[in-house]
Amino acid sequence: MKRIACAKITCEVYQEISKTVAAAFSGMGIARPYIQSGRSIMLGEKRGWSLTGGQRLIEEMVDIYRITVPLEQESHVMNSIIQAAMLDQEGRGSIYSEHVELIVGDESAGTSQTTFAAEPPRYSTIQHLTGISTIVQRGQGDVIVRAALEMGICVPSVTYGIGAGLRDKLGLIRITIPAEKEIVNIITTHHDAQGALARLIEAGKLDQPGKGFIFTYPVARGLLNTRLYLGRHFSAASLGQIVSVLDEIKGTTDWRRKFTGTSDHSRAKKRTYLRELVDITVLCREGRATELAKAAMDAGASGATMSRLRQPISPNGGQGKLSPAREKLTMILPAAMADPVTTAIAAAGLFDAETHGEILLRPCPEAYTYTGGK
Repeated sequence: MKRIACAKITCEVYQEISKTVAAAFSGMGIARPYIQSGRSIMLGEKRGWSLTGGQRLIEEMVDIYRITVPLEQESHVMNSIIQAAMLDQEGRGSIYSEHVELIVGDESAGTSQTTFAAEPPRYSTIQHLTGISTIVQRGQGDVIVRAALEMGICVPSVTYGIGAGLRDKLGLIRITIPAEKEIVNIITTHHDAQGALARLIEAGKLDQPGKGFIFTYPVARGLLNTRLYLGRHFSAASLGQIVSVLDEIKGTTDWRRKFTGTSDHSRAKKRTYLRELVDITVLCREGRATELAKAAMDAGASGATMSRLRQPISPNGGQGKLSPAREKLTMILPAAMADPVTTAIAAAGLFDAETHGEILLRPCPEAYTYTGGK
């Protein structure tokens, strides 16, 4: 196995401009990015009369592109995509990068090697962000989404998956916990991450059995969609546009810190968080994830979430042609278990010619789920 330090770049765009992003990747020589379909959700004006009042949720379909590139190419690739998709304009999408470890087979090429054309303009991005991912039962994702939007954090994205492992060990109670999952992902500033984490745990009632799992991960830099609200504006610029300009002028997001009091932090201190964890993401061809998940759990992993991805059709013909259907396994483990689990997955055939797999490792500073305590 080869271990490579690299940048994982994620780009979330509305499907009507997805082809523009695909063309930009292709123009840089990145032929097969991983693509996942999902929902991007905003707040909108309530239509008609309602007992509950408030604002409704408006969803748009998005394509989520993920690639890994050498660290030295991170800025060039991000700026090229921002330029091509005009992501510096409000309401078109988000892009962010993480510094991760990529594990591939000895014969694999590793990260995508880009073709440098003209140097793109440099865009202002926010550094030292935190990602928060919440895995809940199918149908419960909107509760987490609304809480994130009402905090004014960012535009959340929602994808789907199937849980395996821990649910199967719960005995009779497992019949009340659906295998189908919704994964809600948000990106926030590092100084608001702890407060946002506490609020999302409360909103999703994650301190109750079987309600879900939440974890954080570091994000190196990003340019985020600030269009949280879709509706009528009575000014020359929207609030999101004003926020973006102020971020650029000040060069930091500290001025819009949301959690300045002690209430969220005091509640957070009463909870028992899981720490010193690692997020293992396994990518493989369709049909292999179930067997690889079993190998991981035999090596000590407590569970996994499986999602479906796709890649553009391989330009190679004949037997070299790769299927566009892919699968992703996500597992959160104690850092000490990372090596035994990745070794077991590799031994199960992850890197063979049929499976065509790879592993991404990223740190998981904090996680929370019901463990029988507070």
